[in-house]
Amino acid sequence: MSYDDLHLITTWAQVVQMRDNDLLTPAELTLLDCAQAGTAARIGQSVPNLKAPAVLVRAPLLRYLILGGCKDFRTQPSGITLHGAWISGVLDLSFTTAHGPIDLFNCHLPQRPQMMQLQTDGLAMVGCKLADGLNAARIQIAGNLTLNGSIVDGKLSLSGSDIKGHFSCTQATLRNTDGSALKAQGMKVASSVLLEGTTAMGQISLLGAQIGGQLVAIGSAFQNPQGHALNAQSAQIRGDVFLRYAQSEGAVSFMGAAVSGVLDCSHATLQNPEGDALNAQRLVVGEGFVWRRLRDVSGVVDLTSAHVGDLWDDPESWALCDGLHLSGFIYDVLHGGIDVSDRLAWLKRGAESKREFYPQPYEQLAKLLRDTGHRSDARAIMVAKEREQRKAARQRWQREAFWRQRLLAASQMPDADRADAVKALQDQRPNDPDLARLTLLHPQAGQDLGVGAQTLAYAQKQFRGEQHWFTLQVWWRNLGSLIADRIFGVVVGYGHRPERSFYMLLALVFVGWFLADHAWKDGDFAPTAGPVLMSQSWQSLATDPDVANPAAVWSAKYASTPDGTRSLTAGRDYETFNAVAYAVDLVVPLVSLGQEAAWAPSTTRGPWGWWLWGVRWWLIALGWVVTAIGAAAVTGVIRRD
Repeated sequence: MSYDDLHLITTWAQVVQMRDNDLLTPAELTLLDCAQAGTAARIGQSVPNLKAPAVLVRAPLLRYLILGGCKDFRTQPSGITLHGAWISGVLDLSFTTAHGPIDLFNCHLPQRPQMMQLQTDGLAMVGCKLADGLNAARIQIAGNLTLNGSIVDGKLSLSGSDIKGHFSCTQATLRNTDGSALKAQGMKVASSVLLEGTTAMGQISLLGAQIGGQLVAIGSAFQNPQGHALNAQSAQIRGDVFLRYAQSEGAVSFMGAAVSGVLDCSHATLQNPEGDALNAQRLVVGEGFVWRRLRDVSGVVDLTSAHVGDLWDDPESWALCDGLHLSGFIYDVLHGGIDVSDRLAWLKRGAESKREFYPQPYEQLAKLLRDTGHRSDARAIMVAKEREQRKAARQRWQREAFWRQRLLAASQMPDADRADAVKALQDQRPNDPDLARLTLLHPQAGQDLGVGAQTLAYAQKQFRGEQHWFTLQVWWRNLGSLIADRIFGVVVGYGHRPERSFYMLLALVFVGWFLADHAWKDGDFAPTAGPVLMSQSWQSLATDPDVANPAAVWSAKYASTPDGTRSLTAGRDYETFNAVAYAVDLVVPLVSLGQEAAWAPSTTRGPWGWWLWGVRWWLIALGWVVTAIGAAAVTGVIRRD
């Protein structure tokens, strides 16, 4: 009987027979003595690289001792502790109950241990080498599961496991590039999951896991470039999640997860150029999300519909992202600074997804700023939101116009070229009704639609006319929208800065005052009253070549005669001219100071009068526009929220 012929051991008599026949290795004899005494069996100090009798412990004997032996040989309640052994064969503990904890240190297990639904007080495989993984699905552990420093080649399965203590797998190496390096779907851990410093080649799956404490992956490296590097979808974590200094090649997913504490990604490196670097859709974080001082982010960060308590971030970390989705992202407190230019750049990147604009990220930040007293910054955010939203609407119309142009071009192509163009269009919009009409109206050679050639030609012409007319409508609509948006944006900040209308009115009044003042000084004004214009006093002044400014002379109180005496003028009781009041009369339609009714610029006396006469129409029109828009913004006709 060789060392490899050992089968299932259930009785002490089998062990005695092997011992008497000198079939037990020195390592197994040491293990028996230590198991009886309740002490640790120290076979070696490090993981053995060779299968030799001095370090060889066969799995059936180890299983017999782990299960407590039998009535003739009962192991101690302290369990089995084994150091530095080569465990030969399959250690099959499935559907059994261990007698005390299982502690393996620096052991070599060349074959995959089977521990499905094992019940034990504790399981430690520290510094071990598992050459074919570990199957511990639905294992039930009253204490801790410890795999610190171990090397696991193959899948480490803990799906459905129930661990009353913590799961510690720090400074370990997990390798299964063809699948899951750690498969712990639905795992329940009463305390924390510790992966600090661990390197995993293959997916780490914590899908649906329930963790009563923290998930710690500080300094860990997760490598699965073709899929999920760390998958914690729908996980429930009652403590914090630490990904500080972690490195991932592949997607990190917390989609639908709930974290009661803090999710800390500071100093991390997340790389997945072809997809999501971080998928946090519908993530709920009770305390805070830390996204600052990241080293590198390659891929998309998706925070769609996520809700976090505090947001700790910096603009440099957001700038690293290849793509950013912020639609539905809610945060209760902001700690990352409120530099408006940085925040606007952040929102501009995150508010657009698949060429669609989502205003919610702007609304969220503006609401938070208003609630915290930063009302001016909140208005700046809302103005930017309105501008980007209107721009996105125009771009959407432009894309539709470009699509119609392509349909029109395809309809006008020769039959030989149309097939390739239609195929390209179908790849882009396979269910477009206008594309279906295009295909129907241009049948392939030999295809009979049952209509006459003239009728078909008329239908094709009508189709092309519709596409052309739609394109024209879009361009005119875009032009009108652009003009209106610019006016609303400049005048009242889309309703969020109604005070701008007052400044605009002041600017218009200044223009009017400047022109009116120069026109008056150059004598380019005249009274508007008909009787005055026809009076002898005015006519004599207006036609006197020696009088440079007849309006000023006529409306003054005294006039000087050639002999030096002063006399009262005929127009001394007429409306006194004031350039500022005249400008206000022109610009503000709701105010009448009598200046415009009394005085008018003359186009025949000098250039300033000519300019004022032409510009005043624009001043009147712009005054009406600015006043109307400002009044609408103030009274709430233009909604701000």
